[in-house]
Amino acid sequence: MLTGAEKRVLEHLDVDELIRWTRELVRIPSVYRPKTGEAEEPAARWVEERCREIGLETHWEVVEPGRPNVIAVYGRLGEGPCLMFEGHIDVVTEGDRLAWTHDPFAAEMEGGRIYGRGANDMKGGLVAALAAIKAIVRSGVSLDGAILLGALADEEGLMKGVKHFVSAGWAEKVSAAIICEPEDNRLCIAQKGVMWLRVIVKGKMAHGCMPLTGINPIYQMGVLLAELKALEAEEIARHGRDPYLGQPSITPTIIQAPVRGEPQNNVLPAQCLLTLDIRLIPGQKAEEIEERIRDICRRLHEKDSTFDADLELIEARPPTATPREERVVTELARAYRDATGKEPVYGGVPGSTDGTILFGWAGVPIVTCGPGDSEIPHHVDEYLDVDQLIDASRTYALAALRYLRR
Repeated sequence: MLTGAEKRVLEHLDVDELIRWTRELVRIPSVYRPKTGEAEEPAARWVEERCREIGLETHWEVVEPGRPNVIAVYGRLGEGPCLMFEGHIDVVTEGDRLAWTHDPFAAEMEGGRIYGRGANDMKGGLVAALAAIKAIVRSGVSLDGAILLGALADEEGLMKGVKHFVSAGWAEKVSAAIICEPEDNRLCIAQKGVMWLRVIVKGKMAHGCMPLTGINPIYQMGVLLAELKALEAEEIARHGRDPYLGQPSITPTIIQAPVRGEPQNNVLPAQCLLTLDIRLIPGQKAEEIEERIRDICRRLHEKDSTFDADLELIEARPPTATPREERVVTELARAYRDATGKEPVYGGVPGSTDGTILFGWAGVPIVTCGPGDSEIPHHVDEYLDVDQLIDASRTYALAALRYLRR
């Protein structure tokens, strides 16, 4: 049952403004295009303006030229708990515009949906949090702590925005975070970690008609691939299936030979490149997987002295797991139940979000919960269901109020 203060907050949630704001933000392209200089700044300026209008203490922090973080605070930061709502401003490319039925940056409304690049992933979730904060501010309800909104850059890349946020010390002030990514408003309490490795197997260039005068790195890469497939099976056997995330994986995504220069039908390449996309579940550690792959390479060299491989770690983000008993989870579940009249559904995120860094680098308890079909991000004709948008904003408002009031 809702208290008088909670009813007052929900009465101040302006649904028409929530929809209008979402459409306005979708209409501002925020694809990172380094060749043309386009990036997140125009969309970030829009977020900053809304935060200032609401009366939030607002910070503009440049991660890279044209790629800022917008951080806004309501309440007494450092006095009591701090709940963070986290979202990213960047969106992926729209690709071929001719493949779209709806203009990717027109935010057209049809059949209860907002269409456009970023509507789902994840400007809708970001605006839902912003509107929820505004409702709390306008209600006049006091808090025993603070709400922090993080609208961060570069989530779709190397997550430089959230790394900057953590390095700048902001995460030390955060007690828990709701990651507003599109997950059909499910409460996702786990997410896979990711590790990207680059392997270059070195051979010896030679004429294709005289292969014995060279060393073919492609055959040697084939031997390595077989070992990696066996390693994947071992990891699945060791760690099993996570109830929310399924099984771990070691996936070759790029094989290239030669690494530089033009390929020719009659030339053995000097090198062969492999990129691995490795997905981790709770219980696995990226450094252990990396070391096991290095051990494989050492063992192959011992068996065949011509096998010569270099490994480079591109990126490693740990898996996350938040207990269902964690307060941010219990308050969000209760808020969802009261805001929507439906029972919360728990789940896991198969990919990686900024929450991976908040959890892995700073130890912040996280739960990923946001509006939008979880299978629609990055698709042509990306869309967001308005009903989910409204449910998310109502849920966020109640969750923040309950988390931050004794």
